[in-house]
Formats: sequence, structure tokens, C-alpha cells
Amino acid sequence: MNALKKRQVFLALFLFFSFTIQAAEQCEATGELEKAQIKRVVDGDTIHLVDGRKVRLVGIDTPELDHKHGFHDPYAVEATTFLRSLVDQFVYIQEAKSGRDRYGRYLYYLFDKDRISLTSQLLSEGLGYRIAVPPNLAYQACFEGAETKARNAHKGLWQQTLQWQPKAGFAISHVAITSITKNRGGWWLETNQDLVINLSSSVIDYWPAQKIFYLEGKEVEVRGWQHQRRNSKAIFKSWVLSVRHPNDLSEIKSSIHH
Repeated sequence: MNALKKRQVFLALFLFFSFTIQAAEQCEATGELEKAQIKRVVDGDTIHLVDGRKVRLVGIDTPELDHKHGFHDPYAVEATTFLRSLVDQFVYIQEAKSGRDRYGRYLYYLFDKDRISLTSQLLSEGLGYRIAVPPNLAYQACFEGAETKARNAHKGLWQQTLQWQPKAGFAISHVAITSITKNRGGWWLETNQDLVINLSSSVIDYWPAQKIFYLEGKEVEVRGWQHQRRNSKAIFKSWVLSVRHPNDLSEIKSSIHH
């Protein structure tokens, strides 16, 4: 094979792998889709369709808009603006395994006219955090790829530190596990902050005991929804963060930066 043909082959391979990686990060739709139209955008992960359905995007949590006072979380406006650019346009929707959340919102994966996931597009710009809530775990691998792309480029939310904060709602933090116990409520991972991580009994099958005990003494990155205990005794941590899937609780490796 002459030098020119070799270069052409290498270029073709490079382009193939580049497009493959890009497609993986953007998450192209698979399976059956329904065509729909966006009427209104509430924030970066909640929309209304023209037929009245209120939809929560699966696989992502975006920063909160303060509709009352205007004290928006960082990048909340950018995430909302991204979705508002699609108002009055058609999109594709795909129902998640668990059809609705506790607020009655439809849980859907959304895709643009080219069938590329809107969740992955938000993640790749650093405008939200990936989240895994069983049984709605489709596209998790490419969602992780999209988030990693933004993280490595320090885009959007990834310019901020992940210090733990005593705040209700979605949280992502770096903490150290100091002790581990188990009871009817599941696993309880005490941390070096005023926080305990709960792996509830309903999702305990995702975690073999050996993997849980391995985390004792380790620094971890954890993400999920955090709430403050009511009438907590002094011996208990004030805040509880619930984790549903191993993708959202991992030991911090040297490659992960604060």
C-alpha cells in the first residue's frame, strides 16, 4: 500500500471513530418514537407539550430557576434557553419504563428532529448533571460520555467545585465515607460532613455488600436528592442523600478533579 493510500485509510478510520464517539456522546434514539411539539418550557428539564402533557426529561437534573424571586442557580437560564429554542418545533419522545414521577409528570426521553437526545446535548454543554433512577436507565452509557466530555473541557457546571452543601434538592458532592451500617432501611454510609448517604432497601440489589464495605475510608463522588431530617437526634447526621444506582456513587480517582 503506497503512502497516499495509507493516509486515506488512516483518515477514514479517524473520521469513523470521531463520528462514532460523537454519536455515542450525543445519544441517537433507538426503538419506537412518537412525534410531538413543545408548547412551553418550565426549566432545563421540564416542558409542556401542545397536547397538555407535562414532561420531565429522564437522565438529567438541571439547575433550578427561581421563578418567584429570580435568584437562579448558575446555568439554569442557559439550560432553559437551550430548550426554549425548540418551542413550536417538533421533537421525538420515547416513554421511560416508569411512566410518571410523583408529581404526575410524564417521564420521557426527548430527541430533536435528527433523533439526537436533548438530555445528551444539555450534558455535553455542562448544563446539567447525569442521574440514574431505576428502572429508567436507557442511554446511561452515552449520557455518561456526554457528561464526561463537558467535564474534561470544564464547561458550564463543571467550572464549579463539588463541595458539600446543606441544601435540599438535587446534590452532587465529594465526601469521605467514615462508617457503614445496614438495617431495614438499607445501607447507611456516614460521611465526614453532616450527611449520611442512604442506599434504600428497594434498590439494595444493585450493591453487593463487598462493594459497599470497600467504600469505607474512601473519598467518593455522590449524586442524588438530599433532604433534611425532621426532629433528628444529635447522634444522627442532619442531612440524608438518597442514591438509587451505582452510577451515582463512585470512588474518586486521581483523574477526577474537584
